Amino acid sequence: MSSRGFSLIEMLIGLLVLSMAAAGLTTVALHNARLNRAQQLLVVTQNNARSSMELIVGRLRSAGWDPLNAGLATVATDPDLADGISQIEIFADHDEDGATAGDGEQVLIRHVGDRIEWRLSGDPSAPFSVVTTGISNDADGDGVTEPMFDPDDALNPAIVTVRITARSGAADARTGEFIRYTLTNEVVLRNRL
Repeated sequence: MSSRGFSLIEMLIGLLVLSMAAAGLTTVALHNARLNRAQQLLVVTQNNARSSMELIVGRLRSAGWDPLNAGLATVATDPDLADGISQIEIFADHDEDGATAGDGEQVLIRHVGDRIEWRLSGDPSAPFSVVTTGISNDADGDGVTEPMFDPDDALNPAIVTVRITARSGAADARTGEFIRYTLTNEVVLRNRL
């Protein structure tokens, strides 16, 4: 019995089949890696929007807390809609002293650039703290920032609609587009029903 090896043609065909299988597996692995990265970006973007909304809505729900019926203001709406900074100031008498001068009783929340920040004091010289970054408030991606706070009445609002659009920190490798996630919440203010 003589043993015969593979011919050159058989080896080339075997290498071709092996190369095609490796290329297919590589394509599937790359696609799955891109899909996984896109899912990670989406989760981070959604969490960013949700946590921001939760903090803002929590503060807005306390607006107008006036246990002594001192006639305190509820909110002050954005004084300059054209300046590119969307903001609202919230008043609540948490320490029940008939005023909103204590810490955390006057909260100015604003959207500037890609971040939400707030000042937990009525002192205009107090610094702002960054609540979150990655907030574009550009839901359709046209480069125009939509307002974050939309009161039903500029002077005496009863309802404030809050819209937050978070944008992923990187573009989706599959589409080349940034992932956007928008949340909307309508908050009915105290003593305005």
